[in-house]
Amino acid sequence: MKRLFFALVAIATLAISCGEKTISENTTISGRFVGANIDSVYLERVSDNFAKPERVASVALSDNGSFSFALAIDESASPRFYKLTFPNNRRPVTLVVAPGDNIRLESAGDVFLNYEVEGSEESALICEFNHDYFAVCDRLALIAENLSTQRNYTKADAYHAAQEAMKSQVRFVAANRDRLAAFYALRHSIAEQFIPQLDGYGINIVHYRTVLEGLMERYPDSPYIAILEREIADAEAISDLANRVELASHPEIELEDIYKKSHKLSELDGKVVLLYFWLSESALCNNINAELKALYERYNDKGFEVYHVSADGDIAQWIEAVRQQGHPWISVFGGANPDVFTLFNVQQLPMAYIIDREGNINHTSLSMSELEREIKRRL
Repeated sequence: MKRLFFALVAIATLAISCGEKTISENTTISGRFVGANIDSVYLERVSDNFAKPERVASVALSDNGSFSFALAIDESASPRFYKLTFPNNRRPVTLVVAPGDNIRLESAGDVFLNYEVEGSEESALICEFNHDYFAVCDRLALIAENLSTQRNYTKADAYHAAQEAMKSQVRFVAANRDRLAAFYALRHSIAEQFIPQLDGYGINIVHYRTVLEGLMERYPDSPYIAILEREIADAEAISDLANRVELASHPEIELEDIYKKSHKLSELDGKVVLLYFWLSESALCNNINAELKALYERYNDKGFEVYHVSADGDIAQWIEAVRQQGHPWISVFGGANPDVFTLFNVQQLPMAYIIDREGNINHTSLSMSELEREIKRRL
């Protein structure tokens, strides 16, 4: 009887332990790359903090360019990012892999520029983003290279190419807010590296919050949610600090107006100055300009001035905007001087600071009612 009892206990224990056993889904990543002049492919898993990837496996391409990876992934696991990387530092192909996926890729020629993917909707979305965004970024790099030798292209060409890349990025994120592909798309700032004054004009903290909300709905167990929460908190802390910091003096800048006359910011010392960074292509900026005119006329004779800095890449377009709008204040061109925007930590457009009579500088709202209160307080 005792033997039967212990046998039943052993069977029950085995059953419980089997019930706790992780069930894995067979997952494959395969494909065929031809004409790419590569002989092997590496599979890397991106860490949950989206930092250093870990190499999982490598495989040599067959004679016809085929390859295949087999993975066993916990069936309850949230989708994760993986990368296919190649020798000679070629650009990697990023995939989103879920348990049980059978992902297949095909490419002829340059893998990154020409690959197509099926078997993973998220990975297909990343493919779509890569083709659109990096095609423009490659053109931007070509323009930048030609600018250094003063051939074929102008700074306006570079500026418009950067804008095109950023707009395609914003459109993609907005259209795919609840997708991991949008999380991937957020993490690129190639255009801003070429045109620093556009930093913050495209992707900003609003897009991060939108994607966070979307991922919490679609992938509530995703480890990437914590990354977004942390990055949003860091950005908000920096913004809050910037809003509260008071400087004893402001940096000096000197830029030219539409008549090529130079104006130093320090020429306005002793007055209350609105230092305003704007872009003529922005409807919001132009609406603010119209409202600001009334405020300027009301307080200019009391000691209020505006130092208006354009971030435009096309100087002719900026000149036309200034003439049409009839700016009564100092309006200068900063598009050829990206250091100006770095100097004042301009992270988005429009952006403004208010400088008091003693030279103390603070970030300010461009809401006319709030701005008027700030001006009256300092006059």
